[in-house]
Amino acid sequence: CRSAVRAARASPGISSPGMALPPENVGWAYAKHPDVPPKAVDIFELQPQAMPEVKEGMILAKTLAVVVAPHTRAFLKLPGNDVGAEAIGLQRTEIGECVPCEVVAEVVESKSKRWEVGDRLLSFAPLVQYQTFDIDGKQGPGQGRATKLWGSGPPEAHLNTSAGITAHVVINHHPCGMVTGPGEGGCLSGCLSFLRPRPQKTVLVTSAAGAVGVQAGQLYKLKGCRVIGVTSTRAKAALLSDYGFDAAIAYKEEDMDARLAELAPEGVDVFFDNVGSWQLDVGSKHMKVGGRIVQVGCASEIDNYATGNITGWKEYHRMAARELMVGGFLLTRHMSKIPAAVLSLMLLAKRGKLKDAQTVVRGGWDKFTECVDRLHSGDGFGRLVLVFEDQSDEAMARDRAMGRASSLRYEETWC
Repeated sequence: CRSAVRAARASPGISSPGMALPPENVGWAYAKHPDVPPKAVDIFELQPQAMPEVKEGMILAKTLAVVVAPHTRAFLKLPGNDVGAEAIGLQRTEIGECVPCEVVAEVVESKSKRWEVGDRLLSFAPLVQYQTFDIDGKQGPGQGRATKLWGSGPPEAHLNTSAGITAHVVINHHPCGMVTGPGEGGCLSGCLSFLRPRPQKTVLVTSAAGAVGVQAGQLYKLKGCRVIGVTSTRAKAALLSDYGFDAAIAYKEEDMDARLAELAPEGVDVFFDNVGSWQLDVGSKHMKVGGRIVQVGCASEIDNYATGNITGWKEYHRMAARELMVGGFLLTRHMSKIPAAVLSLMLLAKRGKLKDAQTVVRGGWDKFTECVDRLHSGDGFGRLVLVFEDQSDEAMARDRAMGRASSLRYEETWC
């Protein structure tokens, strides 16, 4: 798929110390425009791929785990998502191309002096079993980017920090996601803040049990906010209390409008929206004058991308009536802020201030589409990660032991 797998090897067999690669390669490709209602098995197809050639300065890596996220379907080229995001770095997936995903992979062959066999990497790359990365930059653009991972642990453990990057950048840098106003938070303001105590801010987070939402709620709590989450069921709402949320609304079992009126009678200061559509409408009705809405995702519209019949935001007239500040966010425009965000998130996790939230599923490559449908059904909590169980028995036993010693939520059953 794409440049990662277009060049076939002259000899498909590759040898590395203690490891032999099969002569086959596979990848999940976007094969068909979705029907309504869409099913992942009808959209994606597991296709054979050529084994890529490893040139000088490159590494060959085997995918160990993948994040199953909403963008898996949201990034497909469809009538309803022709929004011009290519201008800030978001490329939609074309028919025949492999699905871009966040993956953890392990180096199985290296022609780079900086990487060794056995090193692990994190990348946003096509979902193929084997692919190359131009580590030394000798092969020109389009050969993939990889970040070397340090430390031990199961593959999914490396995906914990990345789940909070979007939330961290929005909350600390986006004018509509920050809880401080223009001019607040400067050096002098911080020194004299005791002279003018600020009231506690109320924050609303939709898709609060999702990968980004659960991290956003925790980060807002660390800033002293009162945080209300919106999720699908009371079972998930109960789990959110373990992550510091002050209250949670189960929209499938409760009236979101009525509950929000009870929980935030004076209104909402900041609305961190991951859903859009009717939940954006309900949240807009409860905003304070001068409140802020940051639109990070629109999960409720993904099924509508196939037809282009977008539900949209019907309560937009409140933007003028209450002088709301409304803005959107896409991480591809803020790549320079990622290193600082990662460092901050790692320190918070190490100090016990930030809890992981993952549902980890183990299975073969054929389980990917089941996990995509599961994600969009709302089943699971936090980030959904598929770990490919085609490693050696010894490696799997070691990874499982390390995983049980961590705070990850595991599911030993198939997806």
